[in-house]
Amino acid sequence: MNKLEQILRGFVSFTELAATSGFLPALPAACGVLEQIWGTADQVKVNNGMRAAFPDVGPRTLMLTKGYNAAGIEQSALNETVEIFITTIKGIHSSMNKWAEWGSLKSFAKNDEITVEIERSMNQLDACCQNLQIATQLQLYSLNTQMDAARESDQLEMKKMMLTMLENQEELREDMGLLLVNMEKFTDVMKTFQLELRAHPAGSLTHDNISRGLLGMQQASGQLPPIAFLEGHECKIVSQAPIAGSTVYDVYEGLWLGEEKVAVKILRSSKASEGNVRRFHRQVNIWHRMKSKYILRFYGVASIAGGSSFYLVSPWCENGDAPKYLKKNPSADRLKLILEIAFGLRYLHSQNPPIVHGSLQGSNVLIGDGGGALLADFGLAKALEDLTAVPFTQSTGANGCYRWMAPELHEDGGQMTLKSDIYSWAMTALELYSDKVPYSRIKMPGSVVMEVARGRIPERPRPGTSRMSSSGSVPGNTAGTRDGIDIPDGLWELFVRCWDKDPANRPTIQETIQELEDMRRYTLMEI
Repeated sequence: MNKLEQILRGFVSFTELAATSGFLPALPAACGVLEQIWGTADQVKVNNGMRAAFPDVGPRTLMLTKGYNAAGIEQSALNETVEIFITTIKGIHSSMNKWAEWGSLKSFAKNDEITVEIERSMNQLDACCQNLQIATQLQLYSLNTQMDAARESDQLEMKKMMLTMLENQEELREDMGLLLVNMEKFTDVMKTFQLELRAHPAGSLTHDNISRGLLGMQQASGQLPPIAFLEGHECKIVSQAPIAGSTVYDVYEGLWLGEEKVAVKILRSSKASEGNVRRFHRQVNIWHRMKSKYILRFYGVASIAGGSSFYLVSPWCENGDAPKYLKKNPSADRLKLILEIAFGLRYLHSQNPPIVHGSLQGSNVLIGDGGGALLADFGLAKALEDLTAVPFTQSTGANGCYRWMAPELHEDGGQMTLKSDIYSWAMTALELYSDKVPYSRIKMPGSVVMEVARGRIPERPRPGTSRMSSSGSVPGNTAGTRDGIDIPDGLWELFVRCWDKDPANRPTIQETIQELEDMRRYTLMEI
């Protein structure tokens, strides 16, 4: 007997019993409400199995009341319980009217809410039945068993509904606006889709539909799929060889959710212990939560080669990193760029607990499509420490960072701090203004470390022919550089304070931003 036949038979039994139960005048009213529920239930997109249980409670209650009548139970007591029954099913009917108006995506997202309300109502109805129960010979079926079966049926129905919904991308986009008002539910739906994606082979129609649905939800909301630990279904590496790299990773081109071009960074690290991997996972969750217009988003991480290494996924930036961008666009507003880098640092430093970038330099500043600066690889130095249990300053990863590293980090036991980030910010800003790496005249990293240990700061670039942008200096500046643009006196003085050998004497990121904003206001007034 299928579900529809069961429900219809329940209504027939209910109607027959109600017609013969004149001793309880409220019962025909209950029958009318249940008929309305039946009429509305078919319009609700989810929980068909759970909803199917409602009509069947009617016959059960009526059978019990007939048993009460045969036993000579006082009619007023029966009427009171039946009134509670009617109030409950009226509430159910009201809820169903609301649910019937929801679209597929909203119904899918709020399935848990619907389930909770249905179960609460069923418990109330069951309590009515328990109040009326007087004889064990009334062979009543178990409501719990019925609910379990309904729940299992609904889970299968939800999966089928999800796949059907993903086949109609246009309908999905229309429903998405309704769901965006509740980001928690929106995230739950994305998580469900992401898990289902992993259940289907790459290249299958279902896999492609789910990928498109997830990408559409990401683009509409700015929200990433919530599971940061990828399993190869969300991202595919498409380049055969690295297209870029550093001392700690190789960069490949990838495809995110079948469509979006992304950068895939494969870490050069040895197999880590289980405890180190757990610490790395905590760092990954932090990266995944970060969202700012001055921070490059982090899409996720996956292990490769049997867990001996990992790859990191982030958006692809066609403009490349800041030094390369400025070589192609020498008239770009550099003061704006170093201010945006400072904004990115402020975002990281304002987290609870604060996040130290740890390896800030020009190559870790990417330029977005709109020409704005985006901090990348924040926290990567700490993550590599977690993976390898080797201090970053003692690892091969530090070889490319010495020119930007604060003096205290060159010492044994040196710790990356907010103030070491301030030092690196000023070195990065100098790099972007001069078009040269810090201490550019010194070729060997070891010699740079000795210069820093002696407390010697980089030389101020020599005056010369300037390629100064219209907003690249403050009024009255006469200093310049042959290869970069003029560095205003006030900006150079700020750099020098950021390079103080004593971290306590360096400005905070907010103090740095305040001075930069003042300089920029003067510049814009001059223009």
